[in-house]
Amino acid sequence: MKSADEIRAIPLPQPVTFVMERLEAAGYHAYAVGGCVRDRLMGRIPGDYDVTTDARPDEMLRVYADCRVVETGLKHGTLTVVRDGMNVEVTTYRIDGAYADGRHPDAVTFTDRLADDLCRRDFTINAMAWAPGQGIVDLFGGQKDLEAGRIRCVGRASDRFSEDGLRILRALRFASVLDFACDEECRAAVMDGMGLLDRISRERIYAELTKLLGGVGAARILGEYAPVLAYVLPPLTEEAVRRASAVFERMKRDTPTAVRYAVLLDSLDAETAAKTMDTLKPSKEEKRAVLALLSRRGEIDTTRYGVKCLMRDAGDAFPAVWAAFASLTGHIGDERAAEIRRIAEEILAADDCRNLAGLALDGRDLAGRGYTGPAIGETLAMLLDAVMRGEIPNERGALLAALEAGHG
Repeated sequence: MKSADEIRAIPLPQPVTFVMERLEAAGYHAYAVGGCVRDRLMGRIPGDYDVTTDARPDEMLRVYADCRVVETGLKHGTLTVVRDGMNVEVTTYRIDGAYADGRHPDAVTFTDRLADDLCRRDFTINAMAWAPGQGIVDLFGGQKDLEAGRIRCVGRASDRFSEDGLRILRALRFASVLDFACDEECRAAVMDGMGLLDRISRERIYAELTKLLGGVGAARILGEYAPVLAYVLPPLTEEAVRRASAVFERMKRDTPTAVRYAVLLDSLDAETAAKTMDTLKPSKEEKRAVLALLSRRGEIDTTRYGVKCLMRDAGDAFPAVWAAFASLTGHIGDERAAEIRRIAEEILAADDCRNLAGLALDGRDLAGRGYTGPAIGETLAMLLDAVMRGEIPNERGALLAALEAGHG
């Protein structure tokens, strides 16, 4: 972890420097805050930068009057300055009111004190601020918690979670991604407060869960917090989550997200898994990728033709992804998984025809020969299958001859 002296020597991205210098030049205070400070202390490159200031929203609008701004949440004190293609979110110091919906404050009160703003934040490692020439403002021991690899709430953990139930999954997500551990108070509040997640949108739960599953500490977090995962994803059982945890122990860091979800849901039949995924509201593509794995847990044809069929149905990368999933979960052995990957590589290297896009004939050819409606698609599918089996060369002349001979 970097020291406070070291972090002073690391320049901010120019758009962030611009945003902060504009505020300072206008007589206001400005600090980089939250995750970007945490990441820089850990030697990581932040994904984004947030700035906090004592300037009120109307004052910020005047400061950036000649800039492109997006009024992200102006009534809550937030606007986004767009500079050189980078979005920098700037928020007025504030005190949050009551959280009647268990997710968002009903109202906010603007304040002149940075300390008021920092004490409303979720975890100590996210409650640090920094400004050039001033160094770190760390009122809650965030640096010590970073050194200890600890997730600890600002103030009482139960209060933080009752304000915003999503913080329960955020705690587990940070513990997974950073490979940290929740302190005892945080852990107890997570286990006692999981019912608060009922008030959180499934889309937000899916976003946090996806990051959690991709973290370096995912196996440990699944095992330690199986009751929370089972609560979030019924009808998964705690035991099923713990079995998945053991599989995660053997995963490589670059294992695709679809494989991670498929491993987690492997105890469910395909129909139940589909319904469970639906509750999380993923994109169609994300859902399809997971179900493509789970729907093929039985015996599959691992001949060259069979592997081509996998490519035809789910894309060129699918055989290798399926092999990784199936070997991790014990549906096939490691040797068979390696054979599937080898065959897939040979097919790609030879550029064997494996989908309609690669077929040397298309629907226009068939339409010109009197085929109409569904017959076009059905005939193309039969020709493709014959080519994939090696019964007909993938050549236009050979395919036309096959049509003349009555194939399809």
